[in-house]
Amino acid sequence: MVQFYPSPWRPAFEDLLRSVRWDLLIAAPFIKTTEAEWVCEVLARRHLVEPLRVQVLTDVRSDSVLSGSLDVEALSRIAASLPDTKVVNLPRLHAKVYVADDSLAVVGSANLTAGGLDSNYEYGVGLTEPSVVARIRGDLEAYARVGNVLAPDVLADLAVVGRELSAEYHELQRSAKASLRRRFNRKLRTANLEFLRAQVGSRTANSLFAEAIVYVLSRGPLSTRDLHPKIQRLLPDLCDDAVELVINGEHFGKRWKHAVRNAQQFLKSGGTISFDGRRWLLTRGSGREAA
Repeated sequence: MVQFYPSPWRPAFEDLLRSVRWDLLIAAPFIKTTEAEWVCEVLARRHLVEPLRVQVLTDVRSDSVLSGSLDVEALSRIAASLPDTKVVNLPRLHAKVYVADDSLAVVGSANLTAGGLDSNYEYGVGLTEPSVVARIRGDLEAYARVGNVLAPDVLADLAVVGRELSAEYHELQRSAKASLRRRFNRKLRTANLEFLRAQVGSRTANSLFAEAIVYVLSRGPLSTRDLHPKIQRLLPDLCDDAVELVINGEHFGKRWKHAVRNAQQFLKSGGTISFDGRRWLLTRGSGREAA
């Protein structure tokens, strides 16, 4: 029921990929193009039993692109090679989890990079009990609902932004010119905006905060005071303490907290959550209670 994966674990990961019959879930904040292409090649050689569904959870952000830890191009390659692929941008993702169907879940430290698969001292634990695998998959899919699905055209646009940002950064490193610093800062602001749009997608702020509230409350009831920091950790780019709500010159506190309150009332009116006088909790009819 338990398997152990010391480094290097590429051979074991290849076995996992070859064993996939219909569903592969990958959660890794760092993914490189070479490894993404290798994953696609291995999956293409496996014995086809049923149409394959692939879910990839990752964290698309400027600092990961600049450090070389994440290639947005890698996400585009997976989506292009495997038609039924869903790529989810989930800010603050740190988990490294790989799930094959309902038969194996590997939870470990390795990203989908050459270092993670070959040269770093990583470790993973594989679990095969179906109920445990289902629980792990369910938890990761709950994470995914807080994130945003990146359509192929959005991935292609972000890949271009990532390449341009990296090129500007490397040019800046080779020069001390102030003009290059200013140009890079402009490009970085543009990239940050594009990556934030990738987090939000077509959803409204209200729907984003509502999903975050439901996810947090699925772990148990919370007071509004305890709810706020958990929401801020889930959606840090949308919960800026420096931005206040100002109406007719009057300050009414942090703007994002008002957005959370509006989402709470929206969910309450729809019967998804309720308030017992002290804490907010999911209603039994919502179908999203904690297990």
